Amino acid sequence: MTNAAGTRVLVSWGGTMFEYLMPRLLLRTPPGTLLDASERGAVERQIQYGRQRHVPWGISESAF
Repeated sequence: MTNAAGTRVLVSWGGTMFEYLMPRLLLRTPPGTLLDASERGAVERQIQYGRQRHVPWGISESAF
């Protein structure tokens, strides 16, 4: 999938921080890889969403 900035990213089931950042706990993420771009894109988008809605960013399952 391609995000709004035109960067290719992986799609997660629910779009939560947990889903995007959990692999980093177990796998090395070399710079410039699809996994690296997805992790960075997820964090950037979460920050944008928080700023747009004036809410904290970092949405996860624990928020529900």
